[in-house]
Amino acid sequence: MTRRKKKIILVQLSIFLLGFFLLYNTYFKKNIESVEIVEKGTKTDTNANTNNFTDIEYSGFDLSGNRYVLQSKKADFESETPELVNMLGVTANFYLDDGTVLKVISDKGLYNNITLNMDFKENVKATYLTNILLSDQLIYLNSSGKLLASGNVHGESIEKGEFFADNVEYSLANKSLDFSMFGNNQVNVRVKK
Repeated sequence: MTRRKKKIILVQLSIFLLGFFLLYNTYFKKNIESVEIVEKGTKTDTNANTNNFTDIEYSGFDLSGNRYVLQSKKADFESETPELVNMLGVTANFYLDDGTVLKVISDKGLYNNITLNMDFKENVKATYLTNILLSDQLIYLNSSGKLLASGNVHGESIEKGEFFADNVEYSLANKSLDFSMFGNNQVNVRVKK
């Protein structure tokens, strides 16, 4: 084999490997959920079946490709169900693909580190641009990219006014709100003029 043929084969092999690497990173690696656990504080054990932590942070990407950071002042999980993390003093930031940030704060929360679903409870406050949503509970469903608010839902917008509802569904993909009430009650909306 001549020296020229060896160079051509080497160049072709390099191009093939580069193409394979790009295809792998583009199509296969993109669907893998990344979750990173950063322990800032110390682990404290009060019960043999419960693991307790302080100042915990989870970060990663949801199925829609949005980056999130979930922080908690205190957290614990049972040894039998380590994927379910109970949290106190919860803050979550969702960095959406259009460059905006959705921030959720609550007194309590539950995080499933396998499905990446989040359940915020008690004194929930969600802030997005100039909009504020207050509720008793807010659930983030990773598989559908939706936020479900329930219990004393009150929304305020500087530009549009305010609303009161029993349930609100917010889609992160198309940024739309769906309101509903229990029974025959109607959604109460006050629009600014």
